Amino acid sequence: MTNKKLNFGIIGIGWWSDVLAERAKKSNLFEITACFSRDQAKCEKFVNQFGGRSTNSLEELVSIPSIDGVIITTPNSSHLEVVKIAARAKKHIFLEKPIANEISESREIEKVCREAGIVLSVGHSYRRHKGIRQIFSLIKDDSLGRISLAEGIFSKDHGLRLTSDKDWRFLSKEVPAGCLMQIGIHHIDNLIYLLGDIEEVSSMFARLETKAEINDVGSVLLRFKSGAIGFVCADYISVDRFELTVSGTKGIARFDLKTGLSVLMKGENIWRLVSDANSDYLLEELDEFARCVTNSSSPEVGAHEAIKALSVIHAAIKSNKEKRVVSMSEITSFTQ
Repeated sequence: MTNKKLNFGIIGIGWWSDVLAERAKKSNLFEITACFSRDQAKCEKFVNQFGGRSTNSLEELVSIPSIDGVIITTPNSSHLEVVKIAARAKKHIFLEKPIANEISESREIEKVCREAGIVLSVGHSYRRHKGIRQIFSLIKDDSLGRISLAEGIFSKDHGLRLTSDKDWRFLSKEVPAGCLMQIGIHHIDNLIYLLGDIEEVSSMFARLETKAEINDVGSVLLRFKSGAIGFVCADYISVDRFELTVSGTKGIARFDLKTGLSVLMKGENIWRLVSDANSDYLLEELDEFARCVTNSSSPEVGAHEAIKALSVIHAAIKSNKEKRVVSMSEITSFTQ
C-alpha cells in the first residue's frame, strides 16, 4: 500500500510554472491539484494541460483544506506579499529564487515562515545536479587538492525576447542587477555550496542589446574566506551555456549542463568524462520539499542559504555603482 500523495497548489502561471508542473507529473510524493494566476486564461490553460482546479483568488487557493503547500513562481517583487498570505493559512512554501529582490524583504519572509511554523524551501536547483554534487565530493575528499579558482558562466538569450514592459522581467525595478539576479545567482549559490562563504565582491555590469531596462550582461569577482578566487558571469543575450569549473592543486573539474562532468588530473593530458548530463535536479528539489513537509524537516536551501546568495547580488550592485571592491561585512545590516 502506498502513502497518499501530498497536494500542492501553484501560484503564478507562466513558462516556469509549466516546467515545474512537468517535473511534478513524475513525482511519487506530491501532485499539483490547484492553481492561481491573475490571468484566468492562463489558469484554464494550465488546468487543461496539467489537471487540478483553477481558483479565482490567492485566498481561495490557500483556503482549500486539502492543499498541503504551495509552489510560488510569481514575480520577484511579489514574493513577500504572497508568502504572507500562504503563511497565514499555514501552507508550506516552495518559493522560486531569488527569495526576494531586497534583503529586508527576504528577512521578513524568513520571519513570517518561522513564526507560522511552516517549511520554506527556495528554488536554487542547480546545486542538486549530480555533476555539481560530484564536484562537491571531489572537493571534500581532497581529490582536487587545495582549491584556487572557481568559474561559473550562465548565458541565455532571454534578454533579446524582452520587448515590452508588460513582462515584469523588462523592468529594472523588478530585476535589480538584471541577468545576474535572474540567472547568475544560480552560480553564486553553487559556488557558496562548493567553497563556502564569500568575503569580498567586485562587479561590472552592462546593457548592450536588450530593449529592456535591465543589464543584459554582468560579472562578479569573488574572494572566498578560504582564500580561493571565484568568478561568475551572466549573459542574457547569448545562446544557452551553463558551465562551472573548479581548479585545485591536484586537478580540475569541469561541468557543462549539456555534456556532463569531466576532470583533468595532475599528470594527465586528456579530459576524462566522469558522468553524463542526465540529472532530474528539478524533481529532486520538489521531492525534497515534499519530504520536508511530511517529516517536518529543514530543506537544503531555506531562507538562510537563499539570503546568502541574495546578499552577494546586493554587494555586486554596490560594487558596480561605487566602482570598488565591497566587503560582505558591509551588507550584513541587510538594508539597502
